[in-house]
Amino acid sequence: MIRVLVVDDHPVLRAGLEAVLRTEPGFVCVGIVSDGYELLAALRHTRPDVVLLDWRLGDEDGVALCRTLRAEPAPPEVVLYTATADPGLDGEARAAGAHSVVEKSADIDELFDTLRLAVRGGRQAA
Repeated sequence: MIRVLVVDDHPVLRAGLEAVLRTEPGFVCVGIVSDGYELLAALRHTRPDVVLLDWRLGDEDGVALCRTLRAEPAPPEVVLYTATADPGLDGEARAAGAHSVVEKSADIDELFDTLRLAVRGGRQAA
């Protein structure tokens, strides 16, 4: 079972991601949080395999939060999730330790595949 922690500042999106993760065999949503403060607290309680992290989290920067996550002991993998296509984001995210970046407009199967690859340590083509 792949344990996923969802981090997004939009309540409807969090609920939707939690719902679709529940329907896909092999995944369990261990938590949904709305900001960096909740993220660090939830990280220690839920011990996710992968964190699905919004790039623009209110006033917080998902890339900076990714660096913080990856500095934790036994850090989870991180997949940044974004509504805005930004050509420089992929390189910036990977430099911060993220596995990859997925656009919110992506097909749900692409999201599932990316989460699976992240946990297995595989890389997607840039």
